[in-house]
Amino acid sequence: MQVLRPDFRSQKKFLLYEFLKKEVGDDTLGNFVTEIIYKKNAYIYQPPIVENYIYEIVSGAVKLGGYSEKGEEYTYDIIHTGDFFGNLKYLNGQFSEYAKTLVDVKVRCYDLNFFKNEVKGNPEAAEWFFAYLTKRWCLAEKKLCKVNERSIIGKLNFLKTVYTIDVLDVKGKVHNIHCLLTQKDKGDLIGATRQTIANALKNNQFTLDKIPG
Repeated sequence: MQVLRPDFRSQKKFLLYEFLKKEVGDDTLGNFVTEIIYKKNAYIYQPPIVENYIYEIVSGAVKLGGYSEKGEEYTYDIIHTGDFFGNLKYLNGQFSEYAKTLVDVKVRCYDLNFFKNEVKGNPEAAEWFFAYLTKRWCLAEKKLCKVNERSIIGKLNFLKTVYTIDVLDVKGKVHNIHCLLTQKDKGDLIGATRQTIANALKNNQFTLDKIPG
């Protein structure tokens, strides 16, 4: 039986920043939204600091992750241009995520209260946000399904398919996200150790090379 998945390609392109410029005006918007450039491998935030912003990636790619019981970092998502991230503060203080740049990145920082009020107060913005969250949730479920497969090579091939995406850094240089991932990143994303990834890559290079990118 065919499994139907949401198709977001037909949705009207919605740009929150442009929408807010029309809604509140450039001068007012400047009081609540700023743009910041972060160098490669810089932390945008990490515990225990709690930021009061929601972030939009204007250019580049960002690694999101958490910490093991031993305090070691692990990666659970990679996001890129056009994606939003940050702490909406609905988790009763249990949010402990870090965000780290993969290349030189430009982000827009939306004041948290302003962002939430505008999304809740504007039906068009609310519809966009619900659709965006649904899309992220759908992709997360798909990744989780693939992680549960037995074949390491199958998992790695899936990662290559998902993350073979070109992004521009703040200087306009093109980067392929998959090429930016370390073996530890790949292991974290598919639930495997770095050594397991290294062995799989060594023993099955031809299989992986069949996927372009």
